[in-house]
Amino acid sequence: MLFVVVHVALVLATGALRNLNHMYAAQGSSDPDAYADNWAGFWIFSLSLLVVGGAWTAARPLLLAPIARLFGPVSGR
Repeated sequence: MLFVVVHVALVLATGALRNLNHMYAAQGSSDPDAYADNWAGFWIFSLSLLVVGGAWTAARPLLLAPIARLFGPVSGR
């Protein structure tokens, strides 16, 4: 957990938009100012957080049990 906190702090402290563009939008340059004001990586990152949150919320037994039954028996514990 500490690694995640430190990593996020370093990303935000060293040019978050440029880093998000490099990681999520596959845009980068050796010039540090080239993509410093491009928001594409930020929006892709935000969308990915919404997708993960939606999937986490939807991951309930009512939804997952029929899928799991395709691969074998499912018990209710």
